[in-house]
Amino acid sequence: MTLIVSPAKSAEERARAHAIRQRVFVEEQAVPVEVEVDGLDDACDHFLAWLDGEAVATARARATSKGWKLERVAVLRGYRKRGVGAALVSGALQAAPFGMTIYVHAQNTALGFWERAGFVARGPGFEEGGISHRLMVLAAPARND
Repeated sequence: MTLIVSPAKSAEERARAHAIRQRVFVEEQAVPVEVEVDGLDDACDHFLAWLDGEAVATARARATSKGWKLERVAVLRGYRKRGVGAALVSGALQAAPFGMTIYVHAQNTALGFWERAGFVARGPGFEEGGISHRLMVLAAPARND
């Protein structure tokens, strides 16, 4: 089993990312397509996780006034709980701009996943796309000085 995370830069790679998001968010989770297709893709960095040459997960990230937001993290159903999501997030975090706060709007059902990735919940819950979420911020790494 070979798992690779890479930027999705070509039109074909972006189409694969969009197809994964369509299946996970729109078809499985019933997120309205007008929420999922928000017009921000061109302002984002996109990532794909490839398992044995097949694109099975995607994420995007973008700079906002609050920091670097990791979002649209989606793993195809048959590949969940196999380390694909963790590898995807780890790969995406390597591309994060130095010194920026890194955050996500985490679905409540995925809070444990994000905690294991080093994120900490902040503030009250809220709804996005008909799904309950929490703001989570990547904890600052320990300093050795």
